[in-house]
Amino acid sequence: MKTTEKTKTQEKLAGQATAENESIFRHTAGMANRFKSHMDFHFTRTLSKEAYGGVSTGECFEAASHIVDGDFETYAPAWQPLAERIEAKGWECLEKGHKVSAREAFMRAAVYWGCVAMYTKDTDPLTRESCMRTRSLFKEVGKLSNPIIEPVDIPYENGRVMKGYFIRGGAPGEKRPTLLGMGGGENYLEEVYFQCGEGAVRRGYNVLIFEVPGQKAAIWENPDLFLRLDAEVPVGYVVDYALTRHEVAPDRIALIGHSVGGYYVTRAACFEKRLAACIASPVVWAMQPQMLQVLGFDNTKPYPRDMESQIDPENTTAKFLLEGDFRARCGHANTTIAEWMDYLGTGSVLGMEDKISCPVLNMVGAGEFGPERLEEERRHFAMLKNPKNRFNLTTAEEGGEQHCTENNLLLKNQLEMDWLDEILGWTNNPTSF
Repeated sequence: MKTTEKTKTQEKLAGQATAENESIFRHTAGMANRFKSHMDFHFTRTLSKEAYGGVSTGECFEAASHIVDGDFETYAPAWQPLAERIEAKGWECLEKGHKVSAREAFMRAAVYWGCVAMYTKDTDPLTRESCMRTRSLFKEVGKLSNPIIEPVDIPYENGRVMKGYFIRGGAPGEKRPTLLGMGGGENYLEEVYFQCGEGAVRRGYNVLIFEVPGQKAAIWENPDLFLRLDAEVPVGYVVDYALTRHEVAPDRIALIGHSVGGYYVTRAACFEKRLAACIASPVVWAMQPQMLQVLGFDNTKPYPRDMESQIDPENTTAKFLLEGDFRARCGHANTTIAEWMDYLGTGSVLGMEDKISCPVLNMVGAGEFGPERLEEERRHFAMLKNPKNRFNLTTAEEGGEQHCTENNLLLKNQLEMDWLDEILGWTNNPTSF
């Protein structure tokens, strides 16, 4: 795109007041952030990884200076040169024996490669390269870490495996509480390390982060396995594997999921009784209403069969979902949106609330729901009867109002892990990390 065309596009998008201002993926405060489109969510969650050494703010803002707000095609070209440069620096540092510098560079390069594929299609070869480079670099990070970040294969159905990483929280073989963590619809596996992994390890927990079939990189490993709505099945395999590890205390296993993962863990908690606690960021009671909301439809009314013609072209969140292949990873690449919604209608916890017996923490960002919806969420959560349940609302004033509290990972992890400490009776406080 020529410079003049970019400028016109940027001016047009900057001047548009879209319905996205109330989207669950928008910031509600802090307009020091760079974008007004859906890119705001992804750029802000990228910046937040600096808390655990995942990015450098200066590098991120330099990349952002090359992005046209709302123009998805400009996103990957802005991040790829940065990813390649920092990756090369990592190898240079490692060759010279500077292991700390190498680890730091590999960590940032892995995140930047993840940014490259944020708005590319799954069918784009660059998406595969992004996923594979992120994975290979994160493995280098793992080798240089103490404790090491161990890549693992989690046995699944018919000889298949789910990919994951295990990080022990104590000495080899020492039994500790363990946090099982997963991301959402567009998360790559390694990103979950920043969402919950490092925060838990710092507090002496073992961590097993994992991806399920249909997630971003998993689709390359098993292109015929799609995101499944009976979440208790893949999660059950993860618990099975965790219990084979000598480091895992079997009565202190907790599960956390983010975004679509909030549905996965809530659904799994209905059936998986080996869980001592569950954290959903946030709880997703049913997949269909959530997606209808994001696509701009009233989820309290029947949806039309010709949804394609009624999608607001200025809704970049809808564009991201429909063009970013999440629908295809659900196995609905060649169906109508309405048929996809029909399928998502089978993914629900509604009517099964009484099956959830373990304590649940519901992590809700104030920017995710309007006042009426928020009160509805509170009332629904109150249907869960465990007295140790907690409904946590993080606000703009706290700097944590974003979807999954991803604009403040330190606050997110403090709230989640302090609650989990109390639930599991865990008082380990390492003096160094």
